[in-house]
Amino acid sequence: MTRTIVITGATGDIAQELITRLQNDHLILLSRNLSVLTEKYGHLKNVTLMENAALEKNPPMKVDILINNAGFGVFKKLSALTESEIKQQFAVNTLFAIQCVRYFNPQVQLITIASIAGKIPSSKSTIYAASKAAIISFSDALRMERQELLVTTVNTGPVLTKFHQNHSEYLKKVGKNAVSAAFVAEKIIHILGKNKPELNLPWQMAVVAKCRALAPILTDRMARKFFDFK
Repeated sequence: MTRTIVITGATGDIAQELITRLQNDHLILLSRNLSVLTEKYGHLKNVTLMENAALEKNPPMKVDILINNAGFGVFKKLSALTESEIKQQFAVNTLFAIQCVRYFNPQVQLITIASIAGKIPSSKSTIYAASKAAIISFSDALRMERQELLVTTVNTGPVLTKFHQNHSEYLKKVGKNAVSAAFVAEKIIHILGKNKPELNLPWQMAVVAKCRALAPILTDRMARKFFDFK
């Protein structure tokens, strides 16, 4: 049976890896720029291309699976962030993700690619971490509200994608803790149709997140020393 799967942020590296693996399904691909989408995916069969703005112009629909992949981050001290940078991070990471859930109304599974920053915040990620923590909490609440829907948050640590292309020093410092977009995509494919509330990648980050819940002061001190790379 062919599934209808929506992927937002479809021009991103993780999305591209997912699309490669899901070509037997009907894919609805979203991005800010329709021309870029068409250039990348116009040759694919059984694919619908939409720009983000279309959500405000067309009636809502029902799909099988929604993968909220769109994300945006600016890593500076709070005092250095502009109002636009603050608003845009919440607009993309939180509000747009919620808008997609309301618009596409997934019937089988919602997968939201959040960030481990929503669980383990660090310096220079105040707004980014807050926007990701918000969407994690939203997902947790929706899971209780819609018990028939599988709701999964994928909390990634550093991923080798163009999201960090301007942070080469950061990627050098995180070293072997960074994972590839293909690795993340494979993990997501594996949990499709499964009741997996949370997926933390790499697994070491899940351990740190649990430690922070038990000993927040100690973990914050460790985070400043070992994870404050931005």
